[in-house]
Amino acid sequence: MSEQFYSIACDFGSSGGKIFLSKFQNDKMTLEEIHRFSLNPIKINNYYYTNSIFMYSELLKGVKKVIEMGIQPNSLGINSWGVDYGYIDKNGELISNPINYRDTRTINTIKKLEKIGLGAKELYKITGISCMPFNTIMQIYEDLENRNDIIKNAKTLLFTPDLFAYFLTDNISAEYTIASTSQLMDINKKNWSEEIFEKINFDIKKMPDFINTGDKKGILKKEIADYLGCKPFDIIAVASHDTASAVLSAPLKNENSAYLSCGSWSLLGVELEKPILTDEAFNNGFTNETGYNNTIRFLENINGLWIIQLLQKKYNISFNEMETLAKNNIETKYRIDINDNRFYNPSDIEEEIINYYKETNQGIIEKKDRGIIISSVYNSLSDSYAKYIESLKNILQKDINYLHIVGGGSRDKLICKLTKDKTNIKAFAGPVECTAIGNILAQFKSLGLLKNVKEMRELVIKSFDIKEI
Repeated sequence: MSEQFYSIACDFGSSGGKIFLSKFQNDKMTLEEIHRFSLNPIKINNYYYTNSIFMYSELLKGVKKVIEMGIQPNSLGINSWGVDYGYIDKNGELISNPINYRDTRTINTIKKLEKIGLGAKELYKITGISCMPFNTIMQIYEDLENRNDIIKNAKTLLFTPDLFAYFLTDNISAEYTIASTSQLMDINKKNWSEEIFEKINFDIKKMPDFINTGDKKGILKKEIADYLGCKPFDIIAVASHDTASAVLSAPLKNENSAYLSCGSWSLLGVELEKPILTDEAFNNGFTNETGYNNTIRFLENINGLWIIQLLQKKYNISFNEMETLAKNNIETKYRIDINDNRFYNPSDIEEEIINYYKETNQGIIEKKDRGIIISSVYNSLSDSYAKYIESLKNILQKDINYLHIVGGGSRDKLICKLTKDKTNIKAFAGPVECTAIGNILAQFKSLGLLKNVKEMRELVIKSFDIKEI
């Protein structure tokens, strides 16, 4: 029997986390979900916080389950959503639970940045990142105004996956893919932008040094290994922005392939060698994030299945029932602007959608018309995918021949079919757990089991079900 290697992926999403175990043997990989937990922002006084202490305890709980299976891991990697961070003081302690990116404190921060010479276009030319209200630059600018005591006591700032790796190893560093989401990094120099930090008056010395994707963060601390009942193992700096890991797992056929990472957020784009910082790219809302192996993920952020998830909770019905209602009303002409700020973190998603119809003169519908509401979201999502595929073609000046839909949305047959029909290109669905798979692939490469991205994606095709739509 050939040698077996075991790696653990900690996949933290904004609505929950999962711990996966993967085995590499005979040039194939398996993936098993070991543990999962729900996660929702918690409002305390003025802010919505992320419960990072709870997340850490759930991480340990998941790893302990692996150890109790009699398995000694070779490595572990952590990925999460982008932009959020925690402050560490001079004693190495977390100062406060991080404020969650869905908090609304930063909705108008861009107007403040414009006054100091950091408007959307200026920031784009430096960072390659489109202005979104939750970007790290917006958050720390609000911290400077309203939480300056915390910044004064902070020695450093760590992004979510780097923060948890720090808890496990004491390593202080910023992995490139997660750092690139901050709108604080010079996309060409691959370093923190001195110009930005000078203008916002934030001490750049508080920012951690960078670590290359795939490098080792360190070894699991002995006291944690003793608590878990295992030997210390490697903690790897994977492509720690969840989208970067998802894209790594997408078995892109060639340079004319696009990906659609379809989850709470939809990220639609292509892999490039260099950023595109043109006015056309800026005006169409495309962003340049760092990917595995120094690639650029040129993509559009679209407020994705989040709206469908909110409706599902509101109506308390299954996703299968949601899909059936959507199919039965698929000819509806009602539409919403998926990226309208009102759908960002609404108190009542149904009411917001109905009000949007009314305000945009589409007509008035009743709350009982659930099928129309759900179908309008499905149609609006797939319309937006088709629109941005066309924008990609125009900006790149080339055809897009293949679309690879990965993530939870790749299981949704209706959204996949609508997207294929409206884009009119060859489309594939899977893998579903793309983020965890990409996380594991980076670990396998670090362990010397795979040589390059080509071998990584070949392993995905051999190991998982990829279907043509």
